[in-house]
Amino acid sequence: MTNDDHMGTSTPPHAAEWVPPSGAPPIPQPDGSKPRARKRGMTALLVVLLTAVVMTAVFGINWLTSSPSAPDPQRSFASEPTVGYSGDASSTGSLSPAWASGVETAWRIPFPSTKHGSRALTTVEGTTLYALFEDPDYAAHQVTVAAFDISSEQPRELWRTTGPAPVSFGRPSFVFDGEQFIVGSIVIDKASGAQSAAPWEGSEAIAAVDGTVVACDHKRACSGWTQEVSSWVRQWETTTASQKGALSTLDKLTYPNTPVIGTGDHQSVVLPVDSHTHLAQLIDPYTGQLTNVGSVSPFRDRQNNVVSFVITSDGLLAFNDNLFVTYDADGFITGTQAYKQTKRIPTRDGRMPTTAELTEFLNGARPAWSNASVTAPAQAAAGTPFSLTVTPSDGRPPFTLDPNNNDQFHPAVNFWPSEVRASADTSVVYVESVDHANTGNRFFFDTANGKGHGSPEFHDAEHLSWPFDDLAIGVTIDGVVAFIPKAS
Repeated sequence: MTNDDHMGTSTPPHAAEWVPPSGAPPIPQPDGSKPRARKRGMTALLVVLLTAVVMTAVFGINWLTSSPSAPDPQRSFASEPTVGYSGDASSTGSLSPAWASGVETAWRIPFPSTKHGSRALTTVEGTTLYALFEDPDYAAHQVTVAAFDISSEQPRELWRTTGPAPVSFGRPSFVFDGEQFIVGSIVIDKASGAQSAAPWEGSEAIAAVDGTVVACDHKRACSGWTQEVSSWVRQWETTTASQKGALSTLDKLTYPNTPVIGTGDHQSVVLPVDSHTHLAQLIDPYTGQLTNVGSVSPFRDRQNNVVSFVITSDGLLAFNDNLFVTYDADGFITGTQAYKQTKRIPTRDGRMPTTAELTEFLNGARPAWSNASVTAPAQAAAGTPFSLTVTPSDGRPPFTLDPNNNDQFHPAVNFWPSEVRASADTSVVYVESVDHANTGNRFFFDTANGKGHGSPEFHDAEHLSWPFDDLAIGVTIDGVVAFIPKAS
């Protein structure tokens, strides 16, 4: 094997429209109508009769028509009481053992929405939550951004601004760049919330490295920008292979939250591409130079040629069912190994593994960078209880969990894990399953008794983030919602 793969080639804050979260305020209504209280347990006949009336009178109302075994993602929990957050805002990257008692809603931040409208985009830096959402009236072409201090019992609004929405605006990620952050082509000042438009309209910022912002158009072009005084200067522009939207096809092995790999002068931005010869390209953030990585050629003479790649902190791996090739952050091949595929998933405990650590894990070792690993059976035989095997990384013996043993009365016949987390002592294991046919589920398992805990609102939340060991934040049809361990 050679290194042939390496080739040289705003507006000010408004005083109206927003209601602070304290006191469980109503959801703002874009058409000026008053919010309507939502009730559970409605019969099918009542739903039919009321929907015809309500849809003509109230904008964006959503109904609960589902049973616990078939949850409706549009149901509302905004009128239910919350308990607030009382933790110490610590963030070690591991789950707090307190989750063993279950989960309940800490607080909610409502925002205007429609039944089929976009959800808020959220991210957390330190103890500050940033939320961005589009006006549900698409004709308004406006985007609202707000910041909250979430270290106290209830979130405290720091600022809120509204500005014009870009013509092309999907669901971009947050990119932090010094004293500001960027969402797509919107630049927001962290201190004031002041919004400004970046000059790369039509492209989306995907990373910032030492003051250089890398923006790509999801087609065949990327560019690098630096800010000088109050203006942006383009440093380079590069034509790429056809770009894909996903960061990694196997992110549940390492859970990347950034496409940047490497350190110092050896940093690259990973760009997934649709190419017949390579799985990805590396972009030098300083020069825009491209390097093809993840060659599919070593896998072409093998049966079932399904090649994937996964990002590590200092490189990436390309592999199929029985072979993997490792690359460093500069795109050089560092090794080729055969291995036996397993269904093990390492827990997500705060950091990305190195290429060497992931190599050892794929060769059978326990994950050195996480608290445990979870294994699902290759195929559950008929009549055999489906179970998950948890193996602590500190050498303690493995144990099993039954996903059907949960307090939500949700069957979990094939509970294939898509994300797992654990406390340092593995007294609590969080497992999230994504089954597109049945909407999936998520539970905190008390490993002392094997019971899985959840809640309807926790099940329905999307795009979960974990700012503290004892706080999780997601988005629903009603807005932003936070979850904490249930009081024992």
